[in-house]
Amino acid sequence: MKRNIVSFLIACLLFQLNVSYAQEAMDDATRSLFILDIAKYIEYDDGIQLQADFKIGVLGRNTDFYWELYEMVKTRKFIQEKPIKVLIYPELANIEKCHILYVNSEEGFKMKEVLDKTQGNNTLVISEGYAFNESMLNFVVADGTPRFELHEEKLNREGLNVNELFREQAIKTREDWEELFIETEIALEQEKEVVQEQQVVIDTQKAEIARQEKMILEQQERLENLNREILQKEKTIEQKTVILDRQVLEIGLQNEEIVKQRLEVESQEIILSEQQEQIDNQESRINEQSFRISEQESILIEQLKAIEKQRLLIWFFVVALILVSGLGYFIYRGYRIKKESNRQLEAKNLQISQQKDEIQQQKEHAESQRDQIAYQKKHITDSIHYALRIQTALLPSLELFSDKLDHFVLYKPRDIVSGDFYWVAEIDSRLMIISADCTGHGVPGAFMSMLGVSFLNEIILNKGIIQPDQVINALREEIIRALKQQESASELKDGLDISVCFLDQEKRSLQFAGALSPLWIISNGELTEIKGDKMPVAIHDTMKPFTNHWVDLKQGDTFYIFSDGFADQFGGPNQKKYLSKNFKKTLGELQEKSMYEQGAELDSVFEEWRKDIEQIDDVTVIGVRV
Repeated sequence: MKRNIVSFLIACLLFQLNVSYAQEAMDDATRSLFILDIAKYIEYDDGIQLQADFKIGVLGRNTDFYWELYEMVKTRKFIQEKPIKVLIYPELANIEKCHILYVNSEEGFKMKEVLDKTQGNNTLVISEGYAFNESMLNFVVADGTPRFELHEEKLNREGLNVNELFREQAIKTREDWEELFIETEIALEQEKEVVQEQQVVIDTQKAEIARQEKMILEQQERLENLNREILQKEKTIEQKTVILDRQVLEIGLQNEEIVKQRLEVESQEIILSEQQEQIDNQESRINEQSFRISEQESILIEQLKAIEKQRLLIWFFVVALILVSGLGYFIYRGYRIKKESNRQLEAKNLQISQQKDEIQQQKEHAESQRDQIAYQKKHITDSIHYALRIQTALLPSLELFSDKLDHFVLYKPRDIVSGDFYWVAEIDSRLMIISADCTGHGVPGAFMSMLGVSFLNEIILNKGIIQPDQVINALREEIIRALKQQESASELKDGLDISVCFLDQEKRSLQFAGALSPLWIISNGELTEIKGDKMPVAIHDTMKPFTNHWVDLKQGDTFYIFSDGFADQFGGPNQKKYLSKNFKKTLGELQEKSMYEQGAELDSVFEEWRKDIEQIDDVTVIGVRV
């Protein structure tokens, strides 16, 4: 019964192959299917039970057939209850012990050498394209039908048995073989004519392929050059990232030092205020004592005049005593008066000397306090100058993108350090340009400006946020968090006004967002103002998202961002503010000049306007020509 079932399955297999794979030549899928189906009906010796896998080997370098067989194995998975493993052996010397070994005559291997190599391994050698009876099992295609021929003697020598019905389907005699080949040769002659026609097309295609291969090689060379450039840029970026991390760490340490110095400055300012009050009191006392000394000196002069007169009287009395002895009483009395006056004069002189010593001591004490105040002032000034070095290191140079952008930067701190700052970066060939005005100026403003620069480095360079409105939104969150600002607090809120521009020079496209700070654009002599949102970068009654503006520019257009220090400066003949309308007019008159000349001219206009009047605020103006 079992034999009948096996015979039926083999018959079905052969019928299916004859129907489904009628073709002029056997393809890789047909070979793979044949091999996997034939393997199920081969009886091996008992040694197969000792092996974990059912191994099918492919001899040669035809990886296309190997991968076809490999993919088809995934659908079968098991042969004779063993997991299937497909191997490829490029050379005859690489062959290992396996259950089935497939070899095609096109690979150039001699069948005798293959059989000698596999002898004694209980291996079924399946071949294709070899002569009759040269192999154990050889595939052929006749009249469009896949067939095979068996050499039973070689099979038996290796201890391999095949099903009887399967054996009957094989080509049995050389006459059958030759008859098949005669039919095949007639078909081949017909195919040769087709092949010759196709050869012309193939030659043309080969020329085209050669040309395309040359182009591909050139493109590969360009790609390799680009890859080298990318690797170099990645290395540069890694180096800059290391430097940036180190700078961020240094900035953190410097910020801590600045906080300590700020506390020290505040403490010294309190001491200085107390000492100034003491000096004012001492100067008041000194002035009062000087006035008293002046009064006493006037009295002393009067007394000296009186003494001089008394001396004259004494001489008069001496002469009169000689002349009139009766006047002795009066002379004696005058002598007593003179003696008493001298005594009083000596007492007053002593008192005046003591007062002079006291005044000298107070003067020396005042000079000592003055020297101490001067030393403290120098220490504070040195600390502020060091803060200036830190702030200058954080800010970019005034040239910004000197080789890529026609621009100027006018930057004039009111004090040694500034509450204004500017920030620039190049991001994917586009330029980020920022101008900001922090609350206050001097040391408090400088603290805010350094916080702003640090937060912008984190937001834009580390987090990759580049849309202007999103940059300001993120900066506002950082400021509120860092300064611990709360909506319920009633005190004045520290923060900053800011203009953020993101310029694409190639497309001449500009994105802008502002917080209490506008953008001015001058095109064809006309000035257009885009106002920023009416809320600062800090806690505020209005906490809406900031607005992003898109502007298309033309070649030669100029745009400006700035703090309010220029327009708010007092000066001129009437000592009034310069005002925004005069600032706009000045910029309009400078359009014929280069951006560098515009910056120099604005500096001259500002200094001419204020002259001897103190600068009231920090000044920042950035101008760019597209």
